[in-house]
Amino acid sequence: MKILYTAFNGQDNSSKILLDKMSVDNVNKLYLRNSFETSVKQLIDKLKLKKYELVISFGQAPLEKDIIKIEILGKKDDNFYKTDFNYSKIKENIEKIGFKVYISKDAGNFLCNNLYYKGLKYIKENNINCKMIFIHIPKIENISDIDLLANVKSNY
Repeated sequence: MKILYTAFNGQDNSSKILLDKMSVDNVNKLYLRNSFETSVKQLIDKLKLKKYELVISFGQAPLEKDIIKIEILGKKDDNFYKTDFNYSKIKENIEKIGFKVYISKDAGNFLCNNLYYKGLKYIKENNINCKMIFIHIPKIENISDIDLLANVKSNY
């Protein structure tokens, strides 16, 4: 399965640090600008290539120690898009290494939700054979072992 991994830039951003540490081909990593418009454009430019079957996006959130949130909805006003990705394997494998995983219907009101909502919307409206999931991780000081988290593997 061809997977695109995304994370937001920032020297202290735990999602960027996680993506740096993941042993994934650099072609399949996308570092997003911290901009509402530019980050969405970056993602859509990749989706237009129609070569990915799954997008796994990471973002940083003010979460408690070793808490991971798998987001299932991207929302804007009264509209929302729900992922159709079966995230159970990811959840199971993250829990196996000692992290608590919550399924969330609230990706926030900032860059993460904006990217997720517009990514899911673009995939749906353009009938692209690709799924998308968004995962929030805590700030770096609230992750016991980021290397362990970076090496979580799943059969998607």
